[in-house]
Amino acid sequence: MKTKIYYVMDTMCGWCYGFSDVITKIQEKYKDLYDFSILPGGMWVGDNAKVMNASLGNYIKEHNKRIEQLTGRKFGKGYNKNILENADIVLDSFPGAKAVALIQRLKKDEAFSFLKKIQEALFVEGKDTNSLETYIEIAEGFGISKEEFEKEFVSEDLAKETFKYFNMVHDLGAASFPTVIAVEGDKGKVIAKGYANFEELDEVLSSLNF
Repeated sequence: MKTKIYYVMDTMCGWCYGFSDVITKIQEKYKDLYDFSILPGGMWVGDNAKVMNASLGNYIKEHNKRIEQLTGRKFGKGYNKNILENADIVLDSFPGAKAVALIQRLKKDEAFSFLKKIQEALFVEGKDTNSLETYIEIAEGFGISKEEFEKEFVSEDLAKETFKYFNMVHDLGAASFPTVIAVEGDKGKVIAKGYANFEELDEVLSSLNF
């Protein structure tokens, strides 16, 4: 049985967006050797969802400068204008987490590419990730029909499945995003916590042992 690699993230997490190129390349390189899964963590869900205001928007903009400097990933004008400067926006992790859970059910092999499209829709284009239409547009690009995606997305089964992912993250003890965890049998080890570059993660995975 392949060693499992869990990528713990959140679609609202700027550092996860900064890490997106790295983890996508890593998954592509090692997908035949390891069993990769994405675990959405539920950073801002329920009572923890954030309503945008000027103070929060400015705080996030300052934080994003550090992400850009370290990772090279850029936040788009659409994101700054439509999200960080929009007092009507609610930052809710649940819709994005459901989309990640659903793509792993429908097309697991393309889950990392799908996640990257969600992140670009939010952090570059500034699309509303509370809107089902945002995910349908992405899904159609992966050959999933609007009807199929919408039916599954609004189902109670998917909501329950998504909360199971949140519980897995809690059980693994991942308290921050992004985190990469390797699991073999009953043994687990954190192989990246926070941002890591490709070379660092590549070195770890090329000689991973328990």
